[in-house]
Amino acid sequence: MKKLLLFLGAIALAACAHSPLQIRLQPQVEVAPDTIGAGHTINVRGANKLPGGGLGSLGGVYADSSNVTLANDVETAMANALSEGFAAWSFRPVESGAADVHVVANLTGLSYDSPNKLYTSKVNTSAEVQLQVTIGGATYYGNYSTSGVDRSLVKPDRAEVEARVNGLLSTTLQRAFADEKLKSFLRQHL
Repeated sequence: MKKLLLFLGAIALAACAHSPLQIRLQPQVEVAPDTIGAGHTINVRGANKLPGGGLGSLGGVYADSSNVTLANDVETAMANALSEGFAAWSFRPVESGAADVHVVANLTGLSYDSPNKLYTSKVNTSAEVQLQVTIGGATYYGNYSTSGVDRSLVKPDRAEVEARVNGLLSTTLQRAFADEKLKSFLRQHL
């Protein structure tokens, strides 16, 4: 009986162990067509301003070794998503610096972290993006953020973590296209 209890205890501890996890960011936005851009060129680039090397920990007994990190270029992933959104507003995305409108998306916060060190049941998530939009000598700054708490009874797999983080970042980027002040700035300066 004692051996059975030790065996079950070892299985329970192993179930709490998490390995480091790398996820791919591929945010997407859905933007209603509009003629705000009226064919003007736009150059969009992303900038990774995240402090540290990861997003957080999956938690559990081995929380120190179960970090969530990025597996791809977040700058390009954000720029691609935003370019598609601005294209829906009739802007023509270009690679060169000679565009009518310049957009820099600074990723200033992105976390997926479980505060639970003995088990994983709660995961705190957040994303923060600062958008800098420049037309001629005028610049607009928009700060957009999203946060939430996810519940999980079992260790989430890579696909689930990727889906949650991408959904969070997509929602945050989507907020820019709902920002009436940004729309007014664009209409006023184009």
